[in-house]
Amino acid sequence: MSRAAVPRYLGDDFSAASPGLRFGMYLNIWTSREDQEKEIRDWAGRRSREARELAGILETQGMDAAIAYARDRRNFPRLWEKNDFAARDAWKNICRLSDNDKAAVEGLRKRQNALLAGKDDAGCMTLFGRSTAPFVTGMGNEHPLENGFSFLWPYGVPYLPGSGVKGVLRQAVRELASGQWGESEWNDKPIVTLKVGKKQVSLTAMDLLFGLESEGHGKEHFRGVLTFWDVIPEIKGDKLMVEIMTPHQTHYYQKGQPPHDSGMPTPIQFLTVPPGSSFHFHVTCDTLRLQRIAPDLLTEADGAPRWKALLTEAFQHAFDWLGFGAKTAVGYGAMETDEDARLKQEQARQEAREQAELEESLKELPGDAAELERARLSGAWKETNDFLQSVEAFLEDRDRVSPEALDILKEAVGQRWPGILDDPEATTGKKKKPKYKPRPKKIALRIRELV
Repeated sequence: MSRAAVPRYLGDDFSAASPGLRFGMYLNIWTSREDQEKEIRDWAGRRSREARELAGILETQGMDAAIAYARDRRNFPRLWEKNDFAARDAWKNICRLSDNDKAAVEGLRKRQNALLAGKDDAGCMTLFGRSTAPFVTGMGNEHPLENGFSFLWPYGVPYLPGSGVKGVLRQAVRELASGQWGESEWNDKPIVTLKVGKKQVSLTAMDLLFGLESEGHGKEHFRGVLTFWDVIPEIKGDKLMVEIMTPHQTHYYQKGQPPHDSGMPTPIQFLTVPPGSSFHFHVTCDTLRLQRIAPDLLTEADGAPRWKALLTEAFQHAFDWLGFGAKTAVGYGAMETDEDARLKQEQARQEAREQAELEESLKELPGDAAELERARLSGAWKETNDFLQSVEAFLEDRDRVSPEALDILKEAVGQRWPGILDDPEATTGKKKKPKYKPRPKKIALRIRELV
């Protein structure tokens, strides 16, 4: 029986746990003590020299000594280390994102957008990327299955640390400034000289934006004006992927044996974020500090400050040639600009600005008039039935309304049913049938009472 490597009091049901928590439990593939003891007793009853030795150790020294003996014998099963038969199902379970996980990802991204909305446009920028290859990060994190993965705690969802974004972009800037990638806005020429410590230090655009750290034991350090935020990927398909790498020369690299082609391949599984996932890269700039140190980087070109143009070029180079995360040398972490996400974000921000302007304009109206105007402008009155329900609910149990609210009601009702406010009881035809249906007629009569 496979189980997670956690205390017994936590139970066995981790279906509601996040991917990070399930991964932190070493997957649900580790065997129990009962399984180990049963395996030892089964093998001790077999007819072989090692089985007889194992039976003797079990009888004279006990179960712990028998397990220790069996671990070093290749002819014995190794279920006490890892249950490989349960591994595939365990990996499947860890990859899925529950509704709670999806809500956490969406909530974190909304929080980042809300924080950015409160900042000056000149001091922040967002670039949108979409992965064209599997993305992996944090493989160097310690884990019993050899390869770790970076999860954002306490939410347990995948993320790309802001420090990793900064490192990739700094390398992109170095390559662009070298001049080996064609013409670029980046170069190694100092643009300002500042007193750092007791020395005058010349700083390039990269030093100003990313920071300067002296080599060796130097004390000339400068903190860059840019801050790179953690990236919360929107995972395509709402599940992670399992990739496999298969080293073929373990006997040579790890055991010191001569190289040959008959070595046993060793499949190793690891987690990735699938291709097609969306990445939003947020960067903020300390514009007050930059204005004081290097105002030229704040001058606008093509409608945006120069530091944004420089950073956009660095991002594009990173998308095209470097990639983000781990294993980029073999194609992982490749990105492309996500134009659809950019347009969607611009639309959302425009709607937010329009809503803010609307709320500001409604402050000048009485409360009941603001309520009606908000419903009208939101599109809630487009369908006739929705309009009738909204107005009926508004007029219910009201003794009076403000003149502004009455004007809104009269205008809206008059547009839908011309003439109804002048004569709600009007008839038509020789048979004198009512011109208006009961519900609009009732609303018109009620409005006339309130006038």
